[in-house]
Amino acid sequence: MLERLRNKRVVFVGDSIGRNQWESLLCMLSTAVPDKSFIYEINGRPITKHDGFFIFKFRDYNCTVEYYRSPFLVPQGHGPAGAPKFVKSTVRVDSMDWMSGRRLHLYTRGAYFQEGNEVKMNMSVSDAYRRSIKTLFDWLQKNVNANKTQAIFRTYSPTHFSGGDWNSGGFCQQETLPDMTPFKSLEQWADMLKPVNDVLGSHHRPRLPGLDILNVTRMTAQRKDGHLSVFRSPLSSRQAHTNKTSEIKEVEDCSHWCLPGVPDVWNELLYTLFMKRQIMLEQTMPPFLAQEH
Repeated sequence: MLERLRNKRVVFVGDSIGRNQWESLLCMLSTAVPDKSFIYEINGRPITKHDGFFIFKFRDYNCTVEYYRSPFLVPQGHGPAGAPKFVKSTVRVDSMDWMSGRRLHLYTRGAYFQEGNEVKMNMSVSDAYRRSIKTLFDWLQKNVNANKTQAIFRTYSPTHFSGGDWNSGGFCQQETLPDMTPFKSLEQWADMLKPVNDVLGSHHRPRLPGLDILNVTRMTAQRKDGHLSVFRSPLSSRQAHTNKTSEIKEVEDCSHWCLPGVPDVWNELLYTLFMKRQIMLEQTMPPFLAQEH
């Protein structure tokens, strides 16, 4: 894969799950480089949790593997002038955010959806998601040269919280085996997949030249055993002291993935899509250009 990526860039844009996949690819590619000093972050920055972007270069191949944090792909920020006071922030569904949930999580924090300068007080998450996907489609159509750039959209990565969420804790810690259901229903994630299928297309038939859909939802749903499990406490030491409690409960992370683990398989599929694209390009090029490419 490094040979195929010579003089190219791989760019991940997304939330912490996208970062999970980016870290996986870094680890996988680094196994092919004996001297790890030949792999470095071009700004000399160590990987920390809250940094918004990283660019790692593989020196001998003159390629970079990059990550840019953008949890919604569209931007989140303060509401427009004149918005009601209870609107603390908005998610702009009509513009792209390369540098920078669910409805309950958004609205209880005073976050609403915005289109232009108008706060859409009654816009549902489903409608906002569809509008955001349409914004992505329009941006790709306008700005991406399909002859030079391959765009890949990865579908939703299911979480496995049982009877709760981040705050109440999950029950993935005790899981030791995958869900062996042969054809696990995707109905639970229909609201996440239908807007993608309707606007971007499917992995069988994308609606835009140069676009591929990496559909990992069903296969990932079966890996309830592959999560990080217990990793932190819900209260910091200062909060625990303020609350005068010595008991700090651990919380399970049933959404992110262990490495090595599930994201490695996503990247194997990513490589397959990449190779498929390369082969198609080479078949349509004159021989001398195909060799150079």
